[in-house]
Amino acid sequence: MPADRVPCDQCRQRRIRCDGMLPCTPCQRAQLGCSREYVRKRRGPKYGGGKKIQALRTDQLLSAQENARGGMGRDGLLSAEELSQLMELCVHIYVERMYLVIPLFRSSDLIQRLKRPLAPNEYGMLCALCAMVITFMCDRSDYIIQGMEWRLVAQSLLEKCLATRSTYNFIEDNTVMTLLGSFFMAVSHFELGDSRSSWFYLREAITLAQGLGLDTGTFQDGLDNSDGVFHRRIYNILFVTERSLAISRHKPVLLSHALQPLSEMMDGAQPDVDAGFCQLVRVYSQIDVGFIDFWRKENTASSTPPWKTGDIQLITDCPLLPDTQKADILVTQHWLEYVFWKAALRQGLISRQAVIRSRTFQYPEDLALSLLQVLSKLPSEAVELHGLGIFEKISDVANTLADLAICSVKIAGWTEAVAQNLDRLAALQGHLSMTPNSHSKYAKFLGSRVAQLSLCYGSLSDMVGASGYLHTDSTEEGRQGEGITLSYPLTKT
Repeated sequence: MPADRVPCDQCRQRRIRCDGMLPCTPCQRAQLGCSREYVRKRRGPKYGGGKKIQALRTDQLLSAQENARGGMGRDGLLSAEELSQLMELCVHIYVERMYLVIPLFRSSDLIQRLKRPLAPNEYGMLCALCAMVITFMCDRSDYIIQGMEWRLVAQSLLEKCLATRSTYNFIEDNTVMTLLGSFFMAVSHFELGDSRSSWFYLREAITLAQGLGLDTGTFQDGLDNSDGVFHRRIYNILFVTERSLAISRHKPVLLSHALQPLSEMMDGAQPDVDAGFCQLVRVYSQIDVGFIDFWRKENTASSTPPWKTGDIQLITDCPLLPDTQKADILVTQHWLEYVFWKAALRQGLISRQAVIRSRTFQYPEDLALSLLQVLSKLPSEAVELHGLGIFEKISDVANTLADLAICSVKIAGWTEAVAQNLDRLAALQGHLSMTPNSHSKYAKFLGSRVAQLSLCYGSLSDMVGASGYLHTDSTEEGRQGEGITLSYPLTKT
């Protein structure tokens, strides 16, 4: 049979030779209907479903749409005029709202930079600063970026920073501007959820700081007290950020100690801002390198912990500090208490009969309740301005309480204490939902755990009727908890 003759379906099933006619001779002899509906599989290499081709077509379509809107691709998401306006607005937001969180410039100097031509290291730093501001203000960034997607704008600014760095040798630049550019990129990547990039650029900033000699007294020579204050703040914020990420990600540290504040300050250094910042540095300074090395080890059962009960000295109140700084200090203290409790748990130092409250299995209940009392007294904006960092600390405390509640239900069944813990978890979930970024990253996961806990007892309505403790109010009044007395500071007796 010639190669172009296709056998009919009947001859193919009977496994006989077909002459390719319609109807074919064998079918006529057997008085069968002759048809060719079967589609033969193609011989040779097989082709895919076209996913890569479709992806390329989508990219080309998006590029064509961007060109139609204004002739700008992703690298040109913002025109020069729009970028200039964005920088001015972001600097204003940083000075007015975020300065208490990251006080690294004289406000007047930063504003003046926008009124003159910028050097490459200054331009790159400002691009990274704007990216950081946009990621921090993600839920209120519409008026900043005029309806564009905030993640795309932030990533575009980070790319501009990197592109600017390619125009000069930023490693040999040896300036504070390049150092700050790396730090702002680290913070921006953290807010975008890029943990590896965040840690990389933080290490880069620390390496540049050590190259400048910020960790020694040599860089301070020839500077007035005001400049010395800002350079110490830069070093100390690297110290604080590295300590926080090292603990949460189980990483080693490069900076062994913080720098002591200057006793005298010149105009422009804002001593009131420095007071709160120094309090935060003091809190992190209590976590030494020995503890971090101990914390990083996976098997610590046989090692001796380099800390003792009660090592951490709590700041009981900060009445004179702004709410923004107070939120960072008090939430960080609760988080470090959780870290110490978890370290003790890994060491086998936690028991039901422990005399010290912080060495009992129920201590996360006290931590969560005390944290809720602190958060209920703070305006939401004072918490939101710290970005995902502060929400991650709240999430760690909340998830530890969820672990305790789930274990309690499995061991002892549903109790009044479990109902109270569920109430606290619901309140903490409300705080974790303050921003869209924190809601998607932390609140949703905690909500799934609360749902898992509720399934251990039955329907949510049955639980409310049986315990009477569950409150779903996420207002300021509803976040204050059940009214059980536990005043801050946390007691250890």
